[in-house]
Amino acid sequence: MPISEIARAFAESFPTAREGIRSVGREAEYPVVTGEGLAADVRAMWAPLMASPGPTLTPSYEGELITTLECEDYTYSLEVGWGTVEIITGPREDLFSLKAAHEAAMARVYRVAESLGYRILGYGAQPVTPPSGALMSPKARYSVLLQALGDAWYWFTVTASDQVHVDIARPELVAQINLVNLVTPVVVALCGNSPVVGGAMSGAMSAREAQMGDIHAGSFRHGMPGSAIADMEDYIGRLAKQPYLVHREGDDWTAQGQPFEEWLTAATPERRWDDYLLHEHYIWNSGRPRSRIATIELRSACQQPHGSHMAAAALGVGIVEAAPLIHALIHELLGADPWPAMRAWHHAVIREGLSAAEPAPGLLAGILERCQGALAARGFGEQTLLDPLAARMSAGKNPAQEAAEIFETAGIDALVERAAL
Repeated sequence: MPISEIARAFAESFPTAREGIRSVGREAEYPVVTGEGLAADVRAMWAPLMASPGPTLTPSYEGELITTLECEDYTYSLEVGWGTVEIITGPREDLFSLKAAHEAAMARVYRVAESLGYRILGYGAQPVTPPSGALMSPKARYSVLLQALGDAWYWFTVTASDQVHVDIARPELVAQINLVNLVTPVVVALCGNSPVVGGAMSGAMSAREAQMGDIHAGSFRHGMPGSAIADMEDYIGRLAKQPYLVHREGDDWTAQGQPFEEWLTAATPERRWDDYLLHEHYIWNSGRPRSRIATIELRSACQQPHGSHMAAAALGVGIVEAAPLIHALIHELLGADPWPAMRAWHHAVIREGLSAAEPAPGLLAGILERCQGALAARGFGEQTLLDPLAARMSAGKNPAQEAAEIFETAGIDALVERAAL
């Protein structure tokens, strides 16, 4: 299966047309800490969660390790770091239905956390416990990914992102891939929330993007890509040049390292598609299409403060819905090739948050306005979920900047208290 065949199969995973309202799903990661602010072991929550009031939770296992607890409405998942719980909800027709399901899951896990003396943080990383191998969950593939990536993999043990999935169709696939990646600095500027990691200032307002962006930075494996794609064959071809990190045969995982396009030449025809899907799973661009569920995933937002926990998801849906209008605005303000200016802004907002100068006056406000209009057009009143982002833009401060001020004036305990549910 050459690159062109993978590209065709990938595109054919998406429907030829989109009908009705775009549905939306969410993968929300939360740091869990002890009363002292140290990483708490999420695995201790599984048994009391299964015994707690609510829908029956069915566990999934890797050996004796419980990796997920699932019911019809939501799923709890163990992340790379055992101090992080992921709550998966969706798909739902609208953001308020998604919000209700997510908050039901949050209420249940909060009660269990409280009974154990734990706290769940609306924050983008473990604030006190540094990244390390000691924090890594004992899933088989994680130790192999550590072999493949080295110490950079440790950052996955502390980060907590808020990822949203939005339905898309085949005719818009290329345009959506390009647009949601191009506006990465908008998401980071408004939703950065991880300045303090390991009990110290990281040097960035979004430590998640700063540190993980160093993974194979020259080939843009994580975060914002270097330029737009021309078509799906171009997209698959770029990903195929990335190193193939790990390979799976049944329950056995092995570290690799050669470019995936080289792996393809030796792989058996019946394995090439599955191997490609495994390969792309470990490429973490800010916006990436997911062929299995026919969505575009936006993944550059840090976990948000609890009072505005739906803001990043609402922004993601707004960006996808308003994509043509946002694309036109960016080209109007930045010209035919906006990628260099947007990439420079991306680097700036990672470090400075909303203090970073925009590449053109009115760009951020114009994009947010178009997102508000697109959500209003869906007819659910979802545009109100963007109000916290409008307030941040007006104040010139995102949650990371506020967290940094609290840390610098009152210390780590005050920061943890601010982030706690």
